[in-house]
Amino acid sequence: MKFLGKKWKFVAMAYFIVAYIVIMVIMNQPVSSLLLSYAGFILLTNILFLGSSIGVIGLMLQFIVKKDDAAAPFYRIGYQLGSNHINVLTSYGLILLKENQIEKALEVFNKTIDLKPYFLIDKIVKCNIAICYWKLGNVDEAIRVYEKVFEDYALPVDEEEADTDGENALVEVEEDSEKPEYEITTNTYIYAQDYTTLGFLYLLKDNVEKAIMNSKKALILNGKYAPALDNLGQIYYRLEDYSASFDYLKQALEINPKMADSNFYMGLVMEKKGDMEEAKKYYELAASCRVNALNTVTSEEIDRKVKQFRIGM
Repeated sequence: MKFLGKKWKFVAMAYFIVAYIVIMVIMNQPVSSLLLSYAGFILLTNILFLGSSIGVIGLMLQFIVKKDDAAAPFYRIGYQLGSNHINVLTSYGLILLKENQIEKALEVFNKTIDLKPYFLIDKIVKCNIAICYWKLGNVDEAIRVYEKVFEDYALPVDEEEADTDGENALVEVEEDSEKPEYEITTNTYIYAQDYTTLGFLYLLKDNVEKAIMNSKKALILNGKYAPALDNLGQIYYRLEDYSASFDYLKQALEINPKMADSNFYMGLVMEKKGDMEEAKKYYELAASCRVNALNTVTSEEIDRKVKQFRIGM
Protein backbone atom coordinates (compact mmCIF):
# COMPACT_ATOMS: atom_id res chain seq x y z
CA MET A 1 0.00 0.00 0.00
CA LYS A 2 2.93 2.35 0.71
CA PHE A 3 4.24 1.81 -2.84
CA LEU A 4 0.77 2.26 -4.27
CA GLY A 5 0.31 5.48 -2.31
CA LYS A 6 3.44 6.97 -3.85
CA LYS A 7 2.27 6.15 -7.38
CA TRP A 8 -1.42 6.88 -6.91
CA LYS A 9 -1.24 10.54 -7.96
CA PHE A 10 0.08 9.41 -11.33
CA VAL A 11 -2.62 6.73 -11.54
CA ALA A 12 -5.23 9.39 -10.79
CA MET A 13 -3.90 11.81 -13.41
CA ALA A 14 -3.83 9.04 -16.00
CA TYR A 15 -7.37 7.92 -15.11
CA PHE A 16 -8.83 11.43 -15.37
CA ILE A 17 -7.21 11.97 -18.79
CA VAL A 18 -8.15 8.56 -20.18
CA ALA A 19 -11.70 8.79 -18.79
CA TYR A 20 -12.15 12.18 -20.47
CA ILE A 21 -10.89 10.87 -23.82
CA VAL A 22 -12.98 7.68 -23.71
CA ILE A 23 -16.22 9.14 -22.32
CA MET A 24 -16.28 12.59 -23.91
CA VAL A 25 -14.33 12.18 -27.16
CA ILE A 26 -14.72 8.56 -28.26
CA MET A 27 -18.13 7.66 -26.75
CA ASN A 28 -19.52 11.22 -26.93
CA GLN A 29 -21.34 10.83 -23.61
CA PRO A 30 -22.77 13.73 -21.56
CA VAL A 31 -20.67 15.53 -18.94
CA SER A 32 -22.75 13.86 -16.20
CA SER A 33 -21.27 10.49 -17.22
CA LEU A 34 -17.75 11.87 -16.89
CA LEU A 35 -18.52 13.36 -13.49
CA LEU A 36 -20.02 10.07 -12.36
CA SER A 37 -16.87 8.20 -13.35
CA TYR A 38 -14.73 10.76 -11.53
CA ALA A 39 -16.91 10.43 -8.41
CA GLY A 40 -16.52 6.66 -8.52
CA PHE A 41 -12.74 6.97 -8.75
CA ILE A 42 -12.64 9.41 -5.84
CA LEU A 43 -14.77 7.02 -3.77
CA LEU A 44 -12.40 4.17 -4.61
CA THR A 45 -9.44 6.34 -3.58
CA ASN A 46 -11.03 7.14 -0.21
CA ILE A 47 -11.71 3.45 0.40
CA LEU A 48 -8.18 2.36 -0.54
CA PHE A 49 -6.60 5.10 1.55
CA LEU A 50 -9.21 5.29 4.30
CA GLY A 51 -6.66 6.06 7.02
CA SER A 52 -5.27 9.04 5.16
CA SER A 53 -8.77 10.24 4.21
CA ILE A 54 -9.80 10.29 7.87
CA GLY A 55 -6.50 11.88 8.88
CA VAL A 56 -7.00 14.68 6.35
CA ILE A 57 -10.27 15.53 8.10
CA GLY A 58 -8.13 16.11 11.20
CA LEU A 59 -5.81 18.39 9.23
CA MET A 60 -8.75 20.46 8.03
CA LEU A 61 -10.22 20.70 11.53
CA GLN A 62 -6.89 21.73 13.02
CA PHE A 63 -6.49 24.39 10.35
CA ILE A 64 -10.03 25.74 10.87
CA VAL A 65 -10.53 25.60 14.64
CA LYS A 66 -6.85 25.73 15.71
CA LYS A 67 -7.40 23.11 18.41
CA ASP A 68 -5.45 19.88 18.81
CA ASP A 69 -8.34 18.23 20.68
CA ALA A 70 -10.61 18.50 17.65
CA ALA A 71 -8.10 16.93 15.27
CA ALA A 72 -6.50 14.28 17.51
CA PRO A 73 -9.29 11.62 17.22
CA PHE A 74 -9.10 11.73 13.42
CA TYR A 75 -5.30 11.47 13.46
CA ARG A 76 -5.51 8.55 15.88
CA ILE A 77 -8.01 6.62 13.75
CA GLY A 78 -6.12 7.45 10.57
CA TYR A 79 -2.88 6.15 12.08
CA GLN A 80 -4.56 2.97 13.31
CA LEU A 81 -5.87 2.39 9.79
CA GLY A 82 -2.35 2.62 8.40
CA SER A 83 -2.19 6.19 7.05
CA ASN A 84 1.04 7.06 5.25
CA HIS A 85 0.09 10.71 4.78
CA ILE A 86 3.19 12.69 5.81
CA ASN A 87 1.33 15.74 7.16
CA VAL A 88 -1.12 13.56 9.11
CA LEU A 89 1.71 11.62 10.74
CA THR A 90 3.76 14.73 11.51
CA SER A 91 0.79 16.52 13.10
CA TYR A 92 -0.27 13.45 15.07
CA GLY A 93 3.26 12.90 16.37
CA LEU A 94 3.47 16.50 17.58
CA ILE A 95 0.16 16.20 19.43
CA LEU A 96 1.39 13.00 21.10
CA LEU A 97 4.60 14.79 22.06
CA LYS A 98 2.69 17.66 23.64
CA GLU A 99 0.52 15.15 25.51
CA ASN A 100 3.67 13.52 26.91
CA GLN A 101 2.99 10.25 25.05
CA ILE A 102 6.65 10.22 24.14
CA GLU A 103 7.19 6.59 23.10
CA LYS A 104 4.13 6.67 20.84
CA ALA A 105 5.25 10.00 19.36
CA LEU A 106 8.70 8.52 18.64
CA GLU A 107 7.05 5.56 16.91
CA VAL A 108 5.00 7.91 14.69
CA PHE A 109 8.00 10.11 13.87
CA ASN A 110 10.17 7.10 12.98
CA LYS A 111 7.45 5.85 10.63
CA THR A 112 7.38 9.31 9.03
CA ILE A 113 11.14 9.22 8.44
CA ASP A 114 10.83 5.75 6.87
CA LEU A 115 8.46 7.29 4.30
CA LYS A 116 11.28 9.64 3.22
CA PRO A 117 9.49 13.00 3.53
CA TYR A 118 10.68 15.98 1.55
CA PHE A 119 13.52 18.25 2.72
CA LEU A 120 12.03 20.54 5.38
CA ILE A 121 9.56 17.99 6.78
CA ASP A 122 12.48 15.58 7.18
CA LYS A 123 14.33 18.21 9.20
CA ILE A 124 11.33 19.06 11.38
CA VAL A 125 10.61 15.39 12.15
CA LYS A 126 14.25 14.70 13.08
CA CYS A 127 14.21 17.69 15.45
CA ASN A 128 11.08 16.28 17.06
CA ILE A 129 12.78 12.89 17.38
CA ALA A 130 15.60 14.62 19.26
CA ILE A 131 13.04 16.16 21.63
CA CYS A 132 11.55 12.70 22.19
CA TYR A 133 14.95 11.37 23.25
CA TRP A 134 15.32 14.33 25.65
CA LYS A 135 11.94 13.58 27.21
CA LEU A 136 12.86 9.89 27.48
CA GLY A 137 15.96 10.89 29.45
CA ASN A 138 18.52 10.20 26.72
CA VAL A 139 19.97 13.69 26.38
CA ASP A 140 23.16 12.44 24.71
CA GLU A 141 21.15 10.87 21.89
CA ALA A 142 19.03 14.01 21.62
CA ILE A 143 22.17 16.11 21.17
CA ARG A 144 23.60 13.62 18.66
CA VAL A 145 20.42 13.75 16.53
CA TYR A 146 20.25 17.55 16.71
CA GLU A 147 23.94 18.00 15.85
CA LYS A 148 23.40 15.69 12.85
CA VAL A 149 20.52 17.94 11.76
CA PHE A 150 22.87 20.93 11.99
CA GLU A 151 25.48 19.04 9.99
CA ASP A 152 22.99 18.09 7.27
CA TYR A 153 21.06 21.35 6.97
CA ALA A 154 23.45 24.17 7.90
CA LEU A 155 25.04 24.96 4.55
CA PRO A 156 28.31 26.93 4.58
CA VAL A 157 28.14 30.31 2.89
CA ASP A 158 30.17 30.75 -0.28
CA GLU A 159 31.19 34.35 0.28
CA GLU A 160 31.85 34.91 -3.42
CA GLU A 161 28.34 33.77 -4.37
CA ALA A 162 26.42 34.90 -1.29
CA ASP A 163 23.48 37.14 -2.09
CA THR A 164 24.11 40.20 0.05
CA ASP A 165 20.53 41.34 -0.55
CA GLY A 166 19.04 38.06 0.75
CA GLU A 167 17.39 37.56 4.10
CA ASN A 168 20.17 35.28 5.36
CA ALA A 169 23.08 37.21 3.87
CA LEU A 170 26.03 37.91 6.12
CA VAL A 171 26.72 41.53 6.99
CA GLU A 172 30.20 42.67 6.05
CA VAL A 173 32.18 43.89 9.04
CA GLU A 174 34.80 46.60 8.59
CA GLU A 175 38.31 45.57 9.54
CA ASP A 176 38.47 48.01 12.45
CA SER A 177 35.06 46.98 13.79
CA GLU A 178 34.87 44.97 16.98
CA LYS A 179 34.46 41.29 16.17
CA PRO A 180 31.12 39.92 17.42
CA GLU A 181 31.13 37.43 20.30
CA TYR A 182 29.45 34.77 18.17
CA GLU A 183 29.02 34.44 14.43
CA ILE A 184 26.77 32.33 12.24
CA THR A 185 28.75 31.25 9.22
CA THR A 186 25.99 29.42 7.42
CA ASN A 187 23.30 30.38 4.98
CA THR A 188 20.98 27.97 6.57
CA TYR A 189 17.77 26.10 7.21
CA ILE A 190 18.64 26.12 10.91
CA TYR A 191 16.39 28.57 12.74
CA ALA A 192 16.42 30.38 16.09
CA GLN A 193 14.24 27.62 17.53
CA ASP A 194 16.89 25.02 16.63
CA TYR A 195 19.76 26.90 18.25
CA THR A 196 17.59 27.45 21.33
CA THR A 197 16.67 23.77 21.69
CA LEU A 198 20.27 22.64 21.22
CA GLY A 199 21.38 25.26 23.74
CA PHE A 200 18.92 23.92 26.30
CA LEU A 201 20.05 20.34 25.68
CA TYR A 202 23.64 21.37 26.38
CA LEU A 203 22.46 23.10 29.57
CA LEU A 204 20.99 19.77 30.71
CA LYS A 205 24.50 18.29 30.26
CA ASP A 206 26.03 21.21 32.22
CA ASN A 207 27.91 22.36 29.12
CA VAL A 208 27.34 26.02 29.89
CA GLU A 209 29.68 27.29 27.17
CA LYS A 210 27.76 25.57 24.36
CA ALA A 211 24.43 26.38 26.01
CA ILE A 212 25.24 30.11 25.98
CA MET A 213 26.75 29.99 22.48
CA ASN A 214 23.71 28.38 20.88
CA SER A 215 21.24 30.58 22.76
CA LYS A 216 23.05 33.72 21.65
CA LYS A 217 23.23 32.47 18.08
CA ALA A 218 19.45 32.14 18.21
CA LEU A 219 19.29 35.81 19.15
CA ILE A 220 21.53 36.70 16.20
CA LEU A 221 18.84 35.24 13.94
CA ASN A 222 15.97 36.73 15.92
CA GLY A 223 16.78 39.32 18.57
CA LYS A 224 13.28 39.04 20.05
CA TYR A 225 13.04 35.27 20.25
CA ALA A 226 11.68 34.86 23.77
CA PRO A 227 12.63 31.16 24.29
CA ALA A 228 16.32 32.00 23.63
CA LEU A 229 16.14 34.78 26.24
CA ASP A 230 14.46 32.31 28.58
CA ASN A 231 17.32 29.87 27.94
CA LEU A 232 19.85 32.48 28.98
CA GLY A 233 17.77 33.32 32.06
CA GLN A 234 17.87 29.66 33.10
CA ILE A 235 21.58 29.36 32.32
CA TYR A 236 22.52 32.35 34.47
CA TYR A 237 20.21 31.15 37.23
CA ARG A 238 22.17 27.88 37.17
CA LEU A 239 25.38 29.95 37.38
CA GLU A 240 23.91 31.85 40.38
CA ASP A 241 24.18 35.15 38.51
CA TYR A 242 20.70 36.23 39.52
CA SER A 243 20.99 39.78 38.16
CA ALA A 244 21.80 38.52 34.65
CA SER A 245 19.11 35.86 34.96
CA PHE A 246 16.56 38.51 35.96
CA ASP A 247 17.48 40.71 32.99
CA TYR A 248 17.07 37.92 30.42
CA LEU A 249 13.86 36.60 31.94
CA LYS A 250 12.42 40.11 32.10
CA GLN A 251 13.14 40.58 28.38
CA ALA A 252 11.53 37.22 27.59
CA LEU A 253 8.38 38.10 29.51
CA GLU A 254 8.14 41.53 27.89
CA ILE A 255 7.94 39.72 24.55
CA ASN A 256 5.69 36.87 25.73
CA PRO A 257 4.13 37.30 29.20
CA LYS A 258 2.47 33.86 28.98
CA MET A 259 5.67 31.81 29.05
CA ALA A 260 5.33 29.40 31.95
CA ASP A 261 9.07 28.67 32.00
CA SER A 262 10.14 32.31 32.30
CA ASN A 263 7.51 33.10 34.94
CA PHE A 264 8.59 30.06 36.96
CA TYR A 265 12.28 30.94 36.82
CA MET A 266 11.51 34.57 37.59
CA GLY A 267 9.83 33.25 40.74
CA LEU A 268 12.99 31.30 41.61
CA VAL A 269 15.11 34.42 41.05
CA MET A 270 12.81 36.50 43.27
CA GLU A 271 13.13 33.83 45.98
CA LYS A 272 16.91 34.07 45.80
CA LYS A 273 16.64 37.86 46.05
CA GLY A 274 14.41 37.49 49.13
CA ASP A 275 11.34 39.10 47.54
CA MET A 276 8.73 36.51 48.46
CA GLU A 277 5.72 38.54 47.33
CA GLU A 278 7.14 38.87 43.84
CA ALA A 279 8.13 35.21 43.84
CA LYS A 280 4.55 34.22 44.71
CA LYS A 281 3.22 36.48 41.96
CA TYR A 282 5.40 34.87 39.30
CA TYR A 283 4.61 31.33 40.43
CA GLU A 284 0.90 32.10 40.17
CA LEU A 285 1.46 33.60 36.73
CA ALA A 286 3.28 30.42 35.72
CA ALA A 287 0.32 28.38 36.98
CA SER A 288 -2.03 30.41 34.77
CA CYS A 289 -0.02 29.56 31.62
CA ARG A 290 -0.57 26.55 29.39
CA VAL A 291 2.04 23.85 30.02
CA ASN A 292 2.73 20.77 27.92
CA ALA A 293 5.57 18.31 27.45
CA LEU A 294 7.49 20.78 25.28
CA ASN A 295 7.99 23.14 28.24
CA THR A 296 11.20 23.01 30.25
CA VAL A 297 9.20 23.04 33.51
CA THR A 298 6.33 20.78 34.46
CA SER A 299 2.89 21.52 35.87
CA GLU A 300 3.89 19.52 38.96
CA GLU A 301 6.91 21.75 39.63
CA ILE A 302 4.78 24.87 39.30
CA ASP A 303 1.99 23.49 41.49
CA ARG A 304 4.46 22.57 44.25
CA LYS A 305 5.75 26.13 44.38
CA VAL A 306 2.26 27.64 44.32
CA LYS A 307 1.14 25.38 47.21
CA GLN A 308 4.35 26.07 49.12
CA PHE A 309 3.74 29.81 49.00
CA ARG A 310 0.03 29.60 49.74
CA ILE A 311 0.73 27.53 52.85
CA GLY A 312 3.76 29.49 53.96
CA MET A 313 2.48 33.03 53.50
